Amino acid sequence: MLLESLLAYLHISAVLGLAVFLTARVALLRPEVLEQRPALLRRLLRLDLWCWGAFAAVALSGAARVTLGVKGEAWYAHNPLLWAKLALFAAMMLMGLPATRACRRWVARGQAPLGEIVEQRRWLMWQAHVMVLLPLFGVLMAYGY
Repeated sequence: MLLESLLAYLHISAVLGLAVFLTARVALLRPEVLEQRPALLRRLLRLDLWCWGAFAAVALSGAARVTLGVKGEAWYAHNPLLWAKLALFAAMMLMGLPATRACRRWVARGQAPLGEIVEQRRWLMWQAHVMVLLPLFGVLMAYGY
């Protein structure tokens, strides 16, 4: 039971880390911030890397729960909530790709065009809104649904 608790702790911590870095990216990716301080583009790129690291931590800790956890792979494999959660997680990752590409372009150019900032912020906001469903599905699975 200690292993199960530690795996749950790691997974929840990874999800919270993802929420923190995603929130920080959204907060920094505002026209009024980036237009006044172009030096923040490098910080945005660092946050982007941390966000992708958090995605990896969520995926690895989730895989550890499935393979090493008490319920086992067989229980998870037949649970539609897991597949819905994985689909939403994959969608979140896909939503983050345009912002990552744009951020790298902006750092190379030394500036971020207003229209692109607004567009990429919209993608990140969608990503944040989709993320709200992941803990719901996780809690439902934890309670046997």
